[in-house]
Amino acid sequence: MCTSLTLTTLNDHTLLARTMDFPVRAAWKPVLINQTNYETALSGTRPVRYPYVGGGRIEGDNHILVADGVNTKGLTCAELMFPLKAHYHDEPVNNKLNLTPQDFLPWALGEHASIADVKKELTTIAIIGKNWLAGNEIFSFHWILTDKSGQTLVIEPTVNGLEVIDDSIGVLTNSPTYPDHMRRLAKKLHVNSSLSELKAKSENLIRRQHLPSATNTPTTRFLVAAVNKLGLQQSRTQVDARTRLFNVLAEVAIPYQPAMDHHPNFNYTHYLSILDSTTQSYYFRYHDSNQILAVSLPDLLKSHPKVNQFLA
Repeated sequence: MCTSLTLTTLNDHTLLARTMDFPVRAAWKPVLINQTNYETALSGTRPVRYPYVGGGRIEGDNHILVADGVNTKGLTCAELMFPLKAHYHDEPVNNKLNLTPQDFLPWALGEHASIADVKKELTTIAIIGKNWLAGNEIFSFHWILTDKSGQTLVIEPTVNGLEVIDDSIGVLTNSPTYPDHMRRLAKKLHVNSSLSELKAKSENLIRRQHLPSATNTPTTRFLVAAVNKLGLQQSRTQVDARTRLFNVLAEVAIPYQPAMDHHPNFNYTHYLSILDSTTQSYYFRYHDSNQILAVSLPDLLKSHPKVNQFLA
């Protein structure tokens, strides 16, 4: 389970926030990806044109699995679980760049400067349901991206291929598909699916303090994130927006409980993160801590040239 949303502030900062929910204990940490190349499972070595910082962990002996990040051009991307709905090719496709699901985020952030660049090259790739460099699980993912322009992109691998939603409200959780989430949202709020009606109803709920509550389901977490995004006034500064986003993430986070150790498939929130496209900054907080680690990608590149480096 994961929840994400984007915000644009009045002083022109674009931010992407997310909870990282994962069904096993894992040591997620902030990580800088600044090596010259990265390795894919099916298509060899690829160049890292745009280094990035995000949340990651070691998978296998030395492979770094990254779940979200912001690169030197301000492009951000987060991968979220998409169970039962994700559909991949069974075998590599001729004349395509063949990527496993875990390869998509490094491809997007490491090789592209903007959402426009990603969209331009989506037709050249194929997502293949094969194992990544490490581990034996083929993860079901969909992705949310934003950049300095404030545009948000949702990409979902379905039976229809890679579906691209570039007019989303900037909210994404797990399955069902984004269009299904929007239909459920409109039905729950008793309005049609027009943005103006969704915003008016959300504003009314906040004004009357009749806010919905999140449960473990992706649909309720989508509802909470959507109402908070659509119903509140635009944040004045990036500092205001970060406070607001961490508060929303806390509402949808799934607390860890020791009993979960006996149920390895039970999701819980490992960390909360906020990515600032405008300053290429990353804010990371473990869900059971109030301490926020703030890092600047431009500063990190000066301190850690041409290396991948965990930052905590």
